[in-house]
Amino acid sequence: MGEPNPTLEEFEQLLRERDALQAELRESVGQIEALSRELVETNRGVVALYAELDDRAAELHEAVELKSRFLSYMSHEFRTPLGSIRSIARILLDQMDGPLTAEQEKQMRFIQSSAKELT
Repeated sequence: MGEPNPTLEEFEQLLRERDALQAELRESVGQIEALSRELVETNRGVVALYAELDDRAAELHEAVELKSRFLSYMSHEFRTPLGSIRSIARILLDQMDGPLTAEQEKQMRFIQSSAKELT
């Protein structure tokens, strides 16, 4: 019994290696759990951002719809009087109500062309 049993020493070395591996494994599991928690939190943030983007998109869609309806309404409201203005300018330019001065004719042509551009 003078010499230590090599098998026992090998067994003790294996136990130490196993303990070291278990410690590494626990550390790795802890890191993975921390990363998992961080990923869950990041995912919550992304989901919240997508929800906010969806809300903004809905608001923008509504604003575009309102703008379109407003422009359609205003276009109609402008066309009605502009048609009358164009007709009056045409009658005056045709000099049905008497001759125009050069300045009056210039102004009527300006009114007529401006009204035409707006319709």
